Amino acid sequence: DESSSAPFWQIRRSSLSLLRNKVHDKYASPFIDDMTVQPKHLPEFMPKLRKIILKYKLPATLAGHFGDGNFHVIPLMDIESKAEQAKLEPVMRELIPLVLQYEGTMAGEHNDGMVRGPWLPAVFGDEVFALFKHTKEIFDPHYIFNPHKKTDASWDYSMDHIRTHNQNQLIK
Repeated sequence: DESSSAPFWQIRRSSLSLLRNKVHDKYASPFIDDMTVQPKHLPEFMPKLRKIILKYKLPATLAGHFGDGNFHVIPLMDIESKAEQAKLEPVMRELIPLVLQYEGTMAGEHNDGMVRGPWLPAVFGDEVFALFKHTKEIFDPHYIFNPHKKTDASWDYSMDHIRTHNQNQLIK
């Protein structure tokens, strides 16, 4: 019934704004925002995801398309802070194996981006990643398009080039 579901849709659409009212001087940092796991695994996966978020003290919103296992976790961070930046790598080191354990991917709906790029060999395996590199070298041998974002991504480069202000979106 549409009228009884309306309040829940309002909460979903307002979740980031509601959290922003409680957490100041931090902004949306969507570096883990596009995970997909098999829906049958959500009851086991979600508590483990929550444990990681709590471990690193990341206030975050959670929304998505749970029917197909795709969801968006958007932590609020002061990404200019070196201490906050230092959380990114350990979060990814814990999260990627967890997502893969439950037959998932880190980019179910959007792109891999600069922060997820260094982890692509772990996500896709060495053989598929080598195919990505070979395709890139055929069509863009000088790495003109999207340099350092997929096949030649490195964690250090990514951390040196994080966008700290982009219409309140911090990491793309």
